[in-house]
Amino acid sequence: MIKTDRNRLHYRLSEADIRPSMQRLAILEYINSCYCHPTADEVYSELVKEHPTLSRTTVFSSLKLLSEKGLVNNIDISSDSTRYDAADRQPHGHFMCKECRRIFDITLDMSSLRLPDEYVCNNVNVFFKGICPECNQNISTTTK
Repeated sequence: MIKTDRNRLHYRLSEADIRPSMQRLAILEYINSCYCHPTADEVYSELVKEHPTLSRTTVFSSLKLLSEKGLVNNIDISSDSTRYDAADRQPHGHFMCKECRRIFDITLDMSSLRLPDEYVCNNVNVFFKGICPECNQNISTTTK
């Protein structure tokens, strides 16, 4: 995980008209400090270790609010659960490996994506599914 600046995140919450509670700050900090694209349950499981009074409901409702206010992005790459990613990162795509189920950030030139002028877009998700290089290597090795 990468250490994030709590003051900057506190400010971002305030700017989005979200009361910067300890729980919301911890959730936003966790999402911004990792690249694991966690589910709400994974966020809860990780944060409850340091915040034993944190409830699963608080995590789910906070992620919903943070998403609505544009502070985190929903990644609906899999039908079994929504995953979350920091909204302030460089625009990028995602790749989900069908073997190991991991999700990877993929650098893409998003500038070529255009909508007709009459549409207003507030979230773009570009994702691919297939086999990651590591799993592909393992498959190739086992089939030889």
